[in-house]
Amino acid sequence: MLPVMPQPAIEPWVFGGAQGSIVRLPGLSIHVVVRDRWLADTLPRFAWQAMQHYRTALGALPEPRRPIDTYIFGKRSQWEQYTREALRDSAELYLGMGRGGYTIEGRAVLYDIGPVDTLFIVAHEGWHQYTQSTFAEQLPPWMEEGLATYMEGHRMRNERTTIEFLPWRNLERFSELRSVVREGRMVSLGQLVGGTPQSFLGDGRDSLLSYYAQVWALMHFLNEGEGGRYRAAFRQLIDDAANGRMADRMGLVRRSRLMPGRLVLSQYFKVDERELDRQYQAFVKQVVASGAGDAIWLGENPIDFAARKAAAKSASAPAP
Repeated sequence: MLPVMPQPAIEPWVFGGAQGSIVRLPGLSIHVVVRDRWLADTLPRFAWQAMQHYRTALGALPEPRRPIDTYIFGKRSQWEQYTREALRDSAELYLGMGRGGYTIEGRAVLYDIGPVDTLFIVAHEGWHQYTQSTFAEQLPPWMEEGLATYMEGHRMRNERTTIEFLPWRNLERFSELRSVVREGRMVSLGQLVGGTPQSFLGDGRDSLLSYYAQVWALMHFLNEGEGGRYRAAFRQLIDDAANGRMADRMGLVRRSRLMPGRLVLSQYFKVDERELDRQYQAFVKQVVASGAGDAIWLGENPIDFAARKAAAKSASAPAP
């Protein structure tokens, strides 16, 4: 269970003539100019609980090294104005990005794309904020983006007053993964870990969405697949990156903040890439099997869910 959020300090904030607020919490500073009252009230609590989730979901990780700033605007035009003022000559690069916003040097600049989608992007970009502000070494793109999607999953309970983070409860990533499998668009593990979001975006938005769905599934595979065979190495890799031990553990004399994706995979998981690919592909097919959507809705591992249902059905069947 996540700790109770401390009482925030709130002060008024005005941007572009719009009234908003700055909500300050331990390690977080959240600037909000959002018209949806429920969303404006929920965002600080959601961001704070997401931060606690990052630090505990896959082992104990360190506190942010510096306060993390988040800006959330009610309209895209406000977001564009802030981006131009803050980034100046490099603004156009970020203005051309997809819906929702971006994170740069630990600061997220987002805008309201609807209550549900906005919370998902806050969770996703919040992971990038956390690693950019805290990790001593940079994770390879497949793992950085995969973990950002892993941290998205959540549900609101008790008339949308209680936040529960559930990595499996991600209907968007699951639906895309199911489409990828049905349409034969799965790429090999080598292609997945050797690529970047930018390289997949070059093939179109559908390819980028399939990339995110596949790295989302890869995180679950490394954490739970093959009976948990890779869980210890998976969590060790995250801990090593956070604490600056990744290059040393890989025996690299020459350090680089960005480690080659396939090299990290081979060095940490100590298994032939083709065999690991076979296991991963089989895991994904089980995840998207018929009836798996019920497990995703509940935030449960679809493979375990199906096994429990089969066992219950067998136990209740009449004896021959």
